[in-house]
Amino acid sequence: PGGGAGAMLRLGAVTLRVLRGGRARAPPGALLSPALSSAPSAPSSAPPQPLVVELKAGKKYAWCSCGHSKTQPFCDGSHRTAAPGVSPLRFTAEADGAAPLCACKRTRTPPFCDGSHREQAAPPGPRP
Repeated sequence: PGGGAGAMLRLGAVTLRVLRGGRARAPPGALLSPALSSAPSAPSSAPPQPLVVELKAGKKYAWCSCGHSKTQPFCDGSHRTAAPGVSPLRFTAEADGAAPLCACKRTRTPPFCDGSHREQAAPPGPRP
């Protein structure tokens, strides 16, 4: 236990390792971005559906958790001015393959889409 390895998550043919950095520590088996609680309620450039991306084994990625990046779903550093205090979620792909990464920033399983965008799209109240 300990060390630099983070949580592991398998999604189809893709397994990701979320790197732990600084004081942020995910509980075993969880992929939690400490910045999500401070993310803006309406990200400016994040689309409301997942973005399927091809990940490469061994490559390190930084998933945008603020929603302001122009290179969604990945971080371009926009959080430094648009959302100070918010940090990207860094992870390493363990295998090559496609992965649906969350773009709405409301997922409970970052960096992956869990369908939370559907809950946000449905208007409250009774359905006809």
